[in-house]
Amino acid sequence: MMKEALTSRARMILGMIRRHGAVSRATLVRDTGLSGTAVFRATEELAAAGLVRIGDTVAAGRGAPSATVHIVPDAAFSLGLSVMTDRADIILVDLAGQIRARRELTRPDMPRDAILSGAATFGEQALADAGANRDQLCGIGVAVAGYFVAPDMLNPADEIAEWGLVDLRKTIEQRLGMACQVENIASAGAVGERLLGAGAGFDSFCYVNIAAGFGAGLVLDGRLWRGCHGNAGEIAGLFPLSGRTTPNLTNLRMTLAEHGVATESVADLVARFDLDWPGVAQWLTAHRADFDYFFNAMRFMIDCEAIIVGGRIPRALAQAIADGARWPEESLPARRGRRAPATQLIVADLEPEWSAPVGAASLLFQQTLFG
Repeated sequence: MMKEALTSRARMILGMIRRHGAVSRATLVRDTGLSGTAVFRATEELAAAGLVRIGDTVAAGRGAPSATVHIVPDAAFSLGLSVMTDRADIILVDLAGQIRARRELTRPDMPRDAILSGAATFGEQALADAGANRDQLCGIGVAVAGYFVAPDMLNPADEIAEWGLVDLRKTIEQRLGMACQVENIASAGAVGERLLGAGAGFDSFCYVNIAAGFGAGLVLDGRLWRGCHGNAGEIAGLFPLSGRTTPNLTNLRMTLAEHGVATESVADLVARFDLDWPGVAQWLTAHRADFDYFFNAMRFMIDCEAIIVGGRIPRALAQAIADGARWPEESLPARRGRRAPATQLIVADLEPEWSAPVGAASLLFQQTLFG
C-alpha cells in the first residue's frame, strides 16, 4: 500500500473515526482528551492521505460549530484468509469495515499452494470489482488454527499440516507479493471484534473462540496481548487440568448424533443449527459448570471489561451460554454492601463463518493504519 506512514496520533484518531463512521472534531476532542489543535492537525493529516473526508460543520453544544470527519471506505482495502481444519475462506474488507467480497476456498487436505493461488485470483478480481487498484491494498492477513512454535510459524492440527512448521509470513509474502500478517484463529478473531464488532466498545476483553476446538484471544488496553510466544489465550488445556471436558463444536456434534441429529461437519452444523434440536439442551447442561469455570477464571485473572463469546459457534447457542452463566458472588453476601465490578458477558457481532477471515483482514489495518 503506497501511503506515507501516519503519526501515532493520526492512527489513534483514524481508529476512532472508523468506529463511528462519521464523527465531529468536537467529539474527538472530548473522547481523546487531546486539544482542539491536536485533533485538527491529525484529521488534516488523515484527509491529506485520502483516508478521511472533512464534511460540514455541526453545532457542538455551547462551543463553535465543529466539522464532521467521515471515513473514506475505498481509501484502503485488506484481504483476510482463514484456514481451519475443515474450511478456508477469503474476504476483501474496506477501510470502513465492510466486506466487499467473499469466497470459500475449502479444498480436500487444504493444500497451501492451491489455496494461496485461489486467494491471489480472488484478490485481483475483488479489487477490480470494487474499482480499486493494488496500491490501495494494505496486504493480506492469514489466520490459521494452531499454536506458535516460532515467530510466524504455527503448529496446526494434522488436517492442515502443510500450513505448519514453515515461516508463513515470509512464504506468503514471496508467493503473493504483498505484505502479510500471520496470527492464530482466536487472536485474529479478537482483533476483528475490536475493530469491527462487539469489542469496539471495550479496551480490555477476552474473545472466546468456540469452533472445532476451544481457544481465546486477549485484548488488553486496546492492544492484542500475544504473550511471549504468541500463544496467549491457548486455554483449552485448562479444562483437562481441572478434570473437565473441553466444550466445543466437535463434542456438540457427538452429543447431537447420540440424540439422532446427524451433521456432516462443523460447517454443516453452523449452517443448519437449530437451538431446539434434540441434544442441544443436554450439551448446555453438561457443560454449564465448564463454561462457568472458564468465564470466572478469565475474569479473576485479567479483570477484563467483557468476555465475548464468538468463533464459529452459532450465535443463538452463544447467547444461551451467556444467558446461563453464573458468577459465584451471586450466591454470597456483598462485603460491606459492595461487590467487585462486574465483567460483561456478551455475544460476538461478527458472523460465525466469517469472524476469522474478518479478523485476519483486520490485522493489516491494525498494523498499518489504526492506533
